[in-house]
Amino acid sequence: MKITKIECIPVSLHFAKPIVMSGGAAACSNAVVVKMHTDDGITGISETGDTSMWYMGESQDSIMHNINNIFGPDILLGEDPFNIEKIVAKMDRAARANNQSKAVIDYALHDIMGKALGVPVYKLLGGLSNERIPLGFVMSSGTPAEVTDEGRSLVKAGFKCLKLKVGAKTAEEDLEMVGALREAVGSGIKIMIDANGGWHYHQALHFLKKVAKYDIFIAEQPVPWWDMDGLARLRRKVDMPVFADEAAAELNDLIKLIQRDAVDGFFLKVPKAGGILKSRKWVAIAQSVGLTVMCGCMIDSGIGAAASAHFLAATEWMGRIEHEAIGPLNLYNIPDTVSTPLKNDLAVNVPRYENGFLYPPEGPGLGVELNEAAVKQFATPGKNPTVIGK
Repeated sequence: MKITKIECIPVSLHFAKPIVMSGGAAACSNAVVVKMHTDDGITGISETGDTSMWYMGESQDSIMHNINNIFGPDILLGEDPFNIEKIVAKMDRAARANNQSKAVIDYALHDIMGKALGVPVYKLLGGLSNERIPLGFVMSSGTPAEVTDEGRSLVKAGFKCLKLKVGAKTAEEDLEMVGALREAVGSGIKIMIDANGGWHYHQALHFLKKVAKYDIFIAEQPVPWWDMDGLARLRRKVDMPVFADEAAAELNDLIKLIQRDAVDGFFLKVPKAGGILKSRKWVAIAQSVGLTVMCGCMIDSGIGAAASAHFLAATEWMGRIEHEAIGPLNLYNIPDTVSTPLKNDLAVNVPRYENGFLYPPEGPGLGVELNEAAVKQFATPGKNPTVIGK
């Protein structure tokens, strides 16, 4: 089997509820859908999820450039899609970082392999370790009244872990917001906070010491990604677990953080790590020193969510903690896909989310099909699809 053609389709999906972060508010997911064709008639599909220059350092344009001009002609076309390790190694040599570009290729390769063998991707990865994946919900930010109402609704829907974005408002406003949520949901629900690296060291220290009284489950990336020493210093002075997100992208970043004793755990996004193959290595490093890994997403559709679901289902170490409500729930701001079936997602058959859990698709490959009508409907204005190969 050989890869013969690759299509890149830019799409833009508006969030049902804007995501408010320390770096500003996001209202739209600008993504790239990839269709990878083979000479056996099998087509692998994948999706990047939201592209973000401030978080990932990539855009629709840069991802399409990488695929059309670097990865496609020199690495992918004419190659056997089963040679994933070889392909990923070549992509790493051809381009530094650019992990979201690499991840969308990795997903399509796994989809082709699973379809060719007639098995779900999780079987390619060692089988089903986690039959269902416990989830937390990212509530973004809001007024105390807003987070109180939303938090109670989410707990009723089955979520036992909730995450608030902090750092966009004053410390006093954020403290009031976190306190209101804790009072609303009680002591049995886990509350996480995420500053997306928006504070400098002293701001983070001041806030985390004050917010500790609300029993914070995890403080995620309180200081900028480059300040690993500050993260280590902060962790030794606050009374809550500190996880790294933006600071932990490449495999060597994990080693540096571990050597500094800077974190209590890691926050993984499969696109941030570069795909399923590299994410497995990523988790193996954390597992080797007993550190927990929580997983999130780039606010993707059912296609990207399926890729993450297979990875989580197959990786036993990932069954030890809740993971973010990966994909459609945050995109459409819904509690599940059972009471609110989705008919206009990029995937025809969106993975099942129910009662605070995600279930991996059972069909061959990623187990989801491309909704061609939705791809056309959400085509990014002013940008054209591209095709390389025949």
